[in-house]
Amino acid sequence: MQVILFFALAFFSIFLSIKISIYADNLSNSSRFNSGIIGGVFLAGVTSLPELITCISSVKIGNPYLAVGNILGSNVFNIFIICFFDLVFLKQMIFNKTCFKKHKLIYFLSLINYVVIILAMFNIINFSFFNLGVPSVIIFITYIYYLICVYKNKESDGRVVPQTIYKHLGAKVLLTCIFLVISSILLTIVVNNIALNNSRFSSSLIGAVLLGITTSLPEVVSYYTLIVIKNYDLALSNIIGSNFFNLFVLSIGDLVLDGNIYNFTDSKSYILILLVTFFTIISLLQNLKNSNRYNFLYFIPSLIIVTLYLLFWGVNFIH
Repeated sequence: MQVILFFALAFFSIFLSIKISIYADNLSNSSRFNSGIIGGVFLAGVTSLPELITCISSVKIGNPYLAVGNILGSNVFNIFIICFFDLVFLKQMIFNKTCFKKHKLIYFLSLINYVVIILAMFNIINFSFFNLGVPSVIIFITYIYYLICVYKNKESDGRVVPQTIYKHLGAKVLLTCIFLVISSILLTIVVNNIALNNSRFSSSLIGAVLLGITTSLPEVVSYYTLIVIKNYDLALSNIIGSNFFNLFVLSIGDLVLDGNIYNFTDSKSYILILLVTFFTIISLLQNLKNSNRYNFLYFIPSLIIVTLYLLFWGVNFIH
């Protein structure tokens, strides 16, 4: 029964994600908004609602390992998705059509946060400020800085759509968000029960697989939808913006938890944080190079990430 409920909630999330993608694309087609605001803030925040709710719920039900596994697993999976669809749509050479200038800030800020989290997880830095670990303080500062930079950037993408597109858009987005929140809470409860009934796997691993992947379904569907309609920069902003927002979510979990959330880690968490840092660096370099000079080698970075991701899960579950 738990498995059936899990898949039902997962498919419901997919449906909601398609709706959110359409709303975001409508907004991005307006001269009033740029892709950084729509993709990196609005769409990233909305599609990361499941991570926010499941992270807080995991802490509240006394399983912070699930919360850490959820966020790290989700971020690793999101980068995997970028590279997977890069190979699926290889002829389009997605990274040759994205603008590094639009995404470089969020890449660099994310990498700063990952490095600090690594230092905390390996006890190189292990102290708190007002019940917040050092990584959470850094994450809060960098995220606020990012929001300020995006707000100051008034540059639009220059596309205009009829104003009728925006009729009742706010109500539709709000209703979709409410359903996403409800679905996320139920998902957390279901996955926690599955974790309790499968002691063979750690909560971090269960969180990374079931919660991490499932709560990333909105990003997957949104990314695919935006690639199909060839809104490449918005698609990329959504994914890396969601990963950045997920780190912000982890810092909120740290705030809610009575203790340092970065201490609730195991060997799987260590591997996940190293993987997501490496994957993010590769993704940054892919976006940076976007040159037609090396088209015959274009697919290699994506192939490396997809292979490593599948190898990681294969080793964990076969073992």
